[in-house]
Amino acid sequence: MWSFLNPLFLSALTAALIPLILHLWQRQRIVIVPFSTVRFLKLAQKRSSNRMRLENILLWLLRTLILLLLALAFAMPILRITSLRQLVGASRRDVAIVWDVSYSMDYVSGQKNVWAASRDTVVALIEGLRHGDRVCLFLADDDVTPLIEQPTTDLEMVLSQVRALEAGTTASQLRPAVLAALSALKESGKREKELFIITDGQKLPWTSFNPLTRSTAVTDKTNKTDQTDTTNTATVEASSPPWDAKLVSTDISVFAVLLGVSSPDNAAPLDLDIQPTLLMRDTPGQISVNLGHTGPEQTLTVSLTVDEQAASQRSVTLEKDGGAPCVFALPPLTTGKHPARIETSPDGITLDNVFYFLLRVHEKLPVLCVGTEPDAFFLLHALNPGGAATAMIVQRVDPQAFTADRLSDYACVFLCNALPLAGQAMIALEQYAQHGGVVVIFPGDRAAPADYANWTCLPAMPKAVTDFGADAQRRALRLVKRGDALFQGMHVPPGTYPSVAATRELQWTKLGADSDVVIAADNDAPFLLRRKVGKGCVLFFSVSADRRWSNLPLSPFFLPLVHQIVRYSAGQEQSEPFIWTGRNLALADIMGALPPDTELLDPTSRPVLLHPLKAGQDKSLGIEAVTRPGIYTLQSAAGGQPQPALAVNVMRSESDLKRLGPADVPMLTGLSAIRVAESKDDLMQLVKELRIGRPLAETLLWLVLLLSIAELFLANRAGRKTRTLTEQLKIDMTGRVKGTAAG
Repeated sequence: MWSFLNPLFLSALTAALIPLILHLWQRQRIVIVPFSTVRFLKLAQKRSSNRMRLENILLWLLRTLILLLLALAFAMPILRITSLRQLVGASRRDVAIVWDVSYSMDYVSGQKNVWAASRDTVVALIEGLRHGDRVCLFLADDDVTPLIEQPTTDLEMVLSQVRALEAGTTASQLRPAVLAALSALKESGKREKELFIITDGQKLPWTSFNPLTRSTAVTDKTNKTDQTDTTNTATVEASSPPWDAKLVSTDISVFAVLLGVSSPDNAAPLDLDIQPTLLMRDTPGQISVNLGHTGPEQTLTVSLTVDEQAASQRSVTLEKDGGAPCVFALPPLTTGKHPARIETSPDGITLDNVFYFLLRVHEKLPVLCVGTEPDAFFLLHALNPGGAATAMIVQRVDPQAFTADRLSDYACVFLCNALPLAGQAMIALEQYAQHGGVVVIFPGDRAAPADYANWTCLPAMPKAVTDFGADAQRRALRLVKRGDALFQGMHVPPGTYPSVAATRELQWTKLGADSDVVIAADNDAPFLLRRKVGKGCVLFFSVSADRRWSNLPLSPFFLPLVHQIVRYSAGQEQSEPFIWTGRNLALADIMGALPPDTELLDPTSRPVLLHPLKAGQDKSLGIEAVTRPGIYTLQSAAGGQPQPALAVNVMRSESDLKRLGPADVPMLTGLSAIRVAESKDDLMQLVKELRIGRPLAETLLWLVLLLSIAELFLANRAGRKTRTLTEQLKIDMTGRVKGTAAG
């Protein structure tokens, strides 16, 4: 529908009569003159009159059209009026705004501040609303945070919250926030509905609209102790419905603005690996850091700081949109926890330039052995050969006296012919494994296969005990996977195969889930089995730890094997060097139980709010949100120096600033009608064209110019070619006709 900003100028349309009047007024009149050769004159007059009449009509039409277009241009026509309510200015609208608050929005390049530009854009949208319009606002972070969940007419209140908001510390996913905004607009009835997506143009948050990448949209590598799965994937909650472009009804106008810089430049440490996994006192180690980069090739300065002291510095060259490793040597450290960080040169995003982590250095490893003294005799001597001081503190307890108290203090728990155990003890051992502990089971004569039935964490169920009698079976042992983390650092010369003579051994059922064979005997018979349980694992031997089942305790393979298991267990049991920012984290999973009369402080020394978990365990505490990166500390009520507890880093997936173009947005969302801008001014122009309409005055004036040029050309051409009848008939002074009229 059409509307006019200056409808009074429509009265000028009457000027279109002027060319008609002039055309009629200047029309050539036929003068009848007696002449002897009348038939020639009549023929010439007819032909000339037809041609001139056609040219004059064409000129008249052009001049009339020019005046009509001029009158319309001055009336300023506007295209797009969909209702009478809009025509009289009485329409009301509901506006839903989805605002990307990820830390990549805090990008700064020269005078360009993406977060400030996004805030100005949101403010301009709200200030552009009229009295009676409503607005709701949703923040797109790692999920969705409704700042204003229901549309409200209190625009001043919304503006005050917008002006006070700062960029977040998480990655972002746009899909959950867009779905929440669409849900809020469903109750708008017949009001005009508009949806705005304010982001920086980073490609990552838009990938959540693709159903194929829904569950793996944000992936970060971490230093997991489980070497078979080194990814920490942050996914949108499964309860969030998948994206379907049909969810956007035709009466909702959707806008997107991409405010980021066209060529972003950002580098960040993505993850790190500490070797050896278990750091011992006065033992050197190394840290391998993976660096990621978006932008042109550059040389980066990377530094390592330990205990607030500069430890090392490297210079690394990064290719365009590429990455590179960087290795630092760790000096020998004293026993305890040492806060450390990797830091890169300043760039557009400051939040991801620092990577925090803790170095946990052990002096001795506590080991618990459950079993009678005869059953654990060889194991105790293998763990403490010669009775001299070693890197392990071994404690033995009889099976009847075993309790679940302070299991978390031990790097590893050995069960030597200790089954059957009480139900509470069995549950405690399973929970110990869930939280990163390693349980090593040696069978024995005390337990029948049925005594293992209640265990839920075994790699396989024993189904029988095979007794070879006096005919001991010699078994050649081999490592199934030589690169397995269990044997990392253990030297086994290639081609050497230790062997044992077994008189009795367990027979197994089918392997359970997350289980594998670590050491196999002849004919691939399982000798040592493993099952991953939570953050820890359970290791199960097929022979006992004494000489009654085999000569394994007497073999040269036994001592290095159990020592390797303890080192592996300590690496499994210890907390990870860092965690990612997140929500609803169980305190026991990330740092263990909170000591009594102790407070957890964030990097700004403010107390962290803890709450009981909903799992029904009264003593289990959780953190609702860990959003601030840095070193968290424990402060005792008795005072003293705060002790480092955990290191927190922002998700590094957000550091990848690869952009998408305006043409990519409709393809990713499936919304062909979405309007995409790359600045606040462009967005406001699109909004103006939608709400008011598209002005056509300029287009009409350009058309008038073209028609005027055509009219001038046609008029000059007609004037040059028109000749009088006297000239055409070549009539001389005597009246003699010498030519013919042009036909």
